Amino acid sequence: MIFSCFHITALYHFMSDQRQGLDHLLPHKPPMVLLDSIIAHDATKILCRTKSHLDTANPLRIDGFLSVYCGVEYAAQAMAAHARLYSEAKGAPRQGVVAVASKLTPHCEKLDAYPDDLLVKLHLLARNDSSSMCEFELSAQQMILLTGQLTASLTPPHNETTPD
Repeated sequence: MIFSCFHITALYHFMSDQRQGLDHLLPHKPPMVLLDSIIAHDATKILCRTKSHLDTANPLRIDGFLSVYCGVEYAAQAMAAHARLYSEAKGAPRQGVVAVASKLTPHCEKLDAYPDDLLVKLHLLARNDSSSMCEFELSAQQMILLTGQLTASLTPPHNETTPD
C-alpha cells in the first residue's frame, strides 16, 4: 500500500484545517485547479485533499458523470505540485505532460461515488532531467477508488537547447 509510513488517518485529522492554495504550483487556472490542499509531502511523496469531485460544475464531468478515470488528472496535478515543490531549478517552472498512464485499476465507476474528501496519494518512483514516474492512489471514506502509474515528459530547462 502506498504511504503506509505516512499514517494517513492521523495526518489527515491533524492537518485537515491547514489549507495551502495550489494555484502557484500548477499551470492551470480555476476551475481546472482540482486539488484543494496539500496535507503532507516529502522528497518522494505527496498527499493532497479535495472536494472538487463533488462539484456539479467540475470541468471533467460529461453529462453529469465524473468517471473514475478522471482521477488520472487529479494524480497528474499532485505530480505537478510535488515536482514544483521539489524543483532544483530556480525561476520559471518547467512544463510537462503526462506521456503514459498505466496500470490503471479502478475500484468503482464514478469518482464521486463517496460523498467525502478525495485523497490523492502519490509516490515518486524515478526522476531524471527529462521525465518522472510515480504511482498513485485515489481514495475516499477509506475506500480505494483508483490506482495506477504516471510517467511525465518534461521540457528541457530554459538554458538548454534541443538538437535540430
